[in-house]
Amino acid sequence: MQTLLIFFFVLVSVILIILVLLQQGKGSDIGSAFGGGSSNNMFGPNSALSPLAKITSILAVIFFCLSLYITYQTREESKPVEIENSSSILQEEDTDKIPD
Repeated sequence: MQTLLIFFFVLVSVILIILVLLQQGKGSDIGSAFGGGSSNNMFGPNSALSPLAKITSILAVIFFCLSLYITYQTREESKPVEIENSSSILQEEDTDKIPD
């Protein structure tokens, strides 16, 4: 189960990096290439979020949830196990080693 979660975690990470690199900056529209001072007004007003930004935000939420869950799961697996009656176990091992 943990291996599958780590696989999805790495996959989401790589896709998230690619999507962030594909997105354009705020002022780097095609209008700014022709010397336009206000590049956002060349083709009309933009919508609130582009499809790439929506997908990026969804993947970011998935990334954070997976990282928190993997951290929680790893912490639960690495808790030390308390041994009850450890002194009786040690005494039994010592009595086995006594030569006859």
